Formats: sequence, C-alpha cells, structure tokens
Amino acid sequence: MIRAVLFDLGDTVFKLNPMADVTDEYAKFLGGEGVADSEAEAVRVVESLRKYWAGYGRGQLEELPIAEIASPFIGSDARADRFAARLDALLAEADVARWEAGAGRDELFSALRAAGIRVGFVSNTLTAPDLMRGRLEEFELLHHAEVAVFSVEHRVRKPNPEIFRIALRGLGLEPTEVVFVGDRVREDVRGPQSLGMRSILTHEFRQEDPADSNPFGVVQHLSEVVGLVTG
Repeated sequence: MIRAVLFDLGDTVFKLNPMADVTDEYAKFLGGEGVADSEAEAVRVVESLRKYWAGYGRGQLEELPIAEIASPFIGSDARADRFAARLDALLAEADVARWEAGAGRDELFSALRAAGIRVGFVSNTLTAPDLMRGRLEEFELLHHAEVAVFSVEHRVRKPNPEIFRIALRGLGLEPTEVVFVGDRVREDVRGPQSLGMRSILTHEFRQEDPADSNPFGVVQHLSEVVGLVTG
C-alpha cells in the first residue's frame, strides 16, 4: 500500500531556469573588503568553482556546502572563510531566484493528502535550507510536506541511500510504502529503487530516457502522479 510520495524539487516540483552569474556582485564585495584586483580575483574563484562542478555528481554521494568547497580556492584564514561564506550566500540567492512555479502543484498535493497519502520533499541542493524553505513558503508549497530533506543539510546527496533513509525515518515508513518522483534516472529512479522504493520519472521539464530502469511510471505532467498512486 502506498502511504506517501516523496518529490524531488528542481525540474520536478518547479522549473529551474538558468542561474544568474554572481561574479560581478562577488567582485564588488571583495573590492569593499580591500582586495586588490577584486574583479580578477572574483573571476578566478568563480571559475575554480565551475571547474569543480564540471564533474560534480558523477558518482558523488557527499554534499559539501559551497563555503567549504570554495575556501581552498580563497585561502585558509578567518578572512577567507568570511569571503567563502559571502560567495555561498550570493549563489544561494541566485539559485532560489531562478525557480519558476509549476502549474497545479497546490491541487496535486491537496489531492494526495485528501486521499490519505502523505507528502515530502527530497532535494540535492547546495543552497542553505532556510532559503529553500523560505522559497517553498513563497510558492505556498511547504505546508504540504511532512518532511523536507536537503542534501547540503545532511552532507549526502541522491542517489546515496542515506538521504532517502532520512526521509523515510522522518515519515516513520518502510521503503515499500513510499513512491519517489523526480526528473533524473540515476538520482530519482535508481536511487530510491536501491532501497526498495518505487519511482516515477517526470518528463514535464526534463526528458531523461528511463532505459532499463523500469520506473513505476513516466508522467508528462506532475498531476498524473495522483492517478498512478491512488489507482
């Protein structure tokens, strides 16, 4: 019996638009802190992060905060830690600003809850949990979720089984009682399946080929999830 549905966030519950470049803002911050050649330094640090991210997620199961990742590119003293924290904040703000609301989400979650099916969110994100929750509140979605698990808060990322276990413990349910919905085969289909959960792949914003992953279903719009889990 399906008792809960866990949803990915980016490109599942909402659309992720391209993220704004924060290099100029970071350069202004560095200049205000008295850093010489602040524009060049900002470019160097941001480009170092981009190179790091170029291969990010390929087998990566740990999630480190941006400030922790960026610190080695900046320095090793308390001043460098402050600079890394500011870059972390700028990138987090740019991340939540690019979210675009998906149609019919309130109706979807309300229908699931009316059917006695609980709802939760599990997201791979480097953005601070307070900003994530705040943006979900702005979208009037957070109140639907009994659990909201963010990878950076727990330092593990999908498809690491532990991030799903955290959500399951929060719900007090077994894997066989929960369905996971997301847009990525590796993270959102195979990851939950490794624990015995069923998975639904959404093609609403991204269209990954399910190949031989055998999802419980493939939907073109998230509203179709209700019929799959209550039918």
